[in-house]
Amino acid sequence: MSSSKPEETLAQELSCPICLQLYQDPVVLPCGHNYCRDCISKSSDTVDVSSKVLPRCPECREEFNGMDSLQKNFKLCNIIEGYRSSSAVREAQSDPEVKSTYLCDYCIDSPSPAVKTCLKCEVSLCSRHLQKHQEKESFRNHSMAQPQEEVDVKTCILHCCPLEYFCSNDMTSLCAKCFVEGQHQNHDVLTFSVAEEEMRRALENRSKILSTRLQLTQSLLQKVTNDQGVSEAIAEKIVNKAVSLMDSIVGLVDRYRDRLLTVLEEERGQRRKSTQLEVNALGESQQQLLEIQRKTAQVLNERDTCLFIRRFMMIEEQLRDAVTSNFSNKISLSPPVNTKRLQTSLKTLDFRSEMTRLIDALHILLNPQELTFNVCTAHPNLNVSTDLCTVRFTSNKQPYMDHPERFTSAPQVLCSQGFSSGQHVWVVEVGPNCMWAMGVCYKSIPRRGDHSRLGHNTVSWRLQWKNGKLTVCSSSSNVVIPEKKPHPTKLEMALDYEGGTLTFHSIKGSREHIYTFKAVFKEPVFPAFSIHSSNPDSWITLHNGM
Repeated sequence: MSSSKPEETLAQELSCPICLQLYQDPVVLPCGHNYCRDCISKSSDTVDVSSKVLPRCPECREEFNGMDSLQKNFKLCNIIEGYRSSSAVREAQSDPEVKSTYLCDYCIDSPSPAVKTCLKCEVSLCSRHLQKHQEKESFRNHSMAQPQEEVDVKTCILHCCPLEYFCSNDMTSLCAKCFVEGQHQNHDVLTFSVAEEEMRRALENRSKILSTRLQLTQSLLQKVTNDQGVSEAIAEKIVNKAVSLMDSIVGLVDRYRDRLLTVLEEERGQRRKSTQLEVNALGESQQQLLEIQRKTAQVLNERDTCLFIRRFMMIEEQLRDAVTSNFSNKISLSPPVNTKRLQTSLKTLDFRSEMTRLIDALHILLNPQELTFNVCTAHPNLNVSTDLCTVRFTSNKQPYMDHPERFTSAPQVLCSQGFSSGQHVWVVEVGPNCMWAMGVCYKSIPRRGDHSRLGHNTVSWRLQWKNGKLTVCSSSSNVVIPEKKPHPTKLEMALDYEGGTLTFHSIKGSREHIYTFKAVFKEPVFPAFSIHSSNPDSWITLHNGM
């Protein structure tokens, strides 16, 4: 096909002066002239290295410092690539036998017109992919034809006979002659019907796994999104409480307040960044799984056996990677705020002597207790949750193992954590219709009999809501507390071991003081709880963290 004069001129300008062909891997000399890297390298090899004479440009004879000093001309590479593509398109458009609707099978993102179809590989190629195809030595003997929408995949290209078998070892289709010639001897050769049945069964199984993974990914993505909102709300609440405390302090607290805001904002920023990275990763995984699922559905809908096998082979590797790749169904969710870092940065203990009430409140905010129920102490009618943070009354006795610390008379349970010094605060929530008791006790509390009940001995102190009455008890001395409406369902317990106080506050809505025990603690004390009702609301939950 003849080219127009402007095209011929452009082709000359894009040709190497040495080989007179379009530039291959062009490099630019200091003088500005361009050559193929191989051409100028061969030209430089003629110079005697021992004579210390520098190579020269073949056109202007200007010296340059050898091949290592030459830079690749990337812009010229792009121009030549564009010229080759446009030339191939013009050639394809001018050929009446080539339809513009035939597209390259490898150009997925930006479809390009196909210029040839490889009958061996059964794919259509644009000019760029045709060049890469022919660069591979093993592909050079492949037969090429004008672009075809569907290659005749029903006939053997070697023997021109109908394809009837499939070799699982080589993943290729065979005709009867291929089978007889023996090149696939000892291979797993199947008839098309058997091969189709096995492929469909494998594809359907993997499709089910794919659907399950996709559904799990979507649920994880939703959970991450929801948890992000909850974490943001918790972090915002922490900021507001901390700022409210700091605004009540003057002078020294100004500097303290600024530092608090800075650290909290840093924590929130790190939290947002970490969560967003996980959301992006899950979103990308979701899109990939959706795309593979779509392709799988298309292949499963194909009823032509040969086309089905061909398309199965085209997606098999991608599908196998999606199904067998490492997949985690867990979300790594860090705490909303790193309280240990906040405590270190803010140095709350430096302020406690001057501003006891405000600093104590801040200490409660930034240093929550991490408490868990001790299953070994739980009465058989108390069911402890798997996270050890909720206990619920049940009429069915639990199959707990015998243990010397287990309560056998009163439906009570202790926490695993005890305190022998310092100040500690923890929050407890109870069911709205639950009858309960809570407090602290020594580990030496009896485990059976009437004296094992909280408050009915000299080693425990408890607050109780039962039969519409709020009472406190220690050493079997029971005191009725003035009625509070509504009755407390969320309580804060504050222990000052050295100060000898155990204080209860109702914190549902507004904060309200209930009662303060005064005692001299001589042994480590453990948070203790009891449930006296059997309705569905008979539960107690420890609120850990922020």
